[in-house]
Amino acid sequence: MTGNKFDNKVENISVINLTKLWKKFEGFTFKSKALYLFLILFTFISFDLKSNYDKNYNLFKIKRSKDINEIFYDVKLDSKSKLDNQNPINIYWLNYLEDGRKENLTWIQNNYSYGLEFQCISDNYADFKFVSFDKRLFKLKKNKDELYQVCTSINSKESILNFIFIQMDGGTFMIPKISRVELHVQDANTNEYFTEIIIP
Repeated sequence: MTGNKFDNKVENISVINLTKLWKKFEGFTFKSKALYLFLILFTFISFDLKSNYDKNYNLFKIKRSKDINEIFYDVKLDSKSKLDNQNPINIYWLNYLEDGRKENLTWIQNNYSYGLEFQCISDNYADFKFVSFDKRLFKLKKNKDELYQVCTSINSKESILNFIFIQMDGGTFMIPKISRVELHVQDANTNEYFTEIIIP
């Protein structure tokens, strides 16, 4: 089986280029050769990991009691690893009831249920509200590890959003009866996990 793109890069640099590099260091001691090659490999791997680090990734998701399908919210970056200034969060379904396929939100879902309204967007920061619940402000920003996360304030404490659970008890397709919404979060300072329950 063929390895992934990163594995192939490492294989190529080790098989093709390292022998040539080793010969170029003729006259150096073995320790000096080994040190130079280590530094070159470390720089290469660090650069490759950085490029993977900047790819779009999941921020949080929504689960519902209605079924096992889930809505995912991924950070969307441009070619310079800055937030996409038109749409910094990409939203989609994973339809587990069928074959786990990825599906976009419908117009109704995006505008009345699970879509987002952005208040401001900059290169590394954005804040938004859900179209269906405008009483809570959420912030998209980087943490100390330079990874984006979504935060909100709960009892005056900054909390990192992990996922949302929506309890649905009847109603209609257009107007479902929602008995509670759970925000599963982590305290940004203490790393303690807790849940805020919102009764609509």
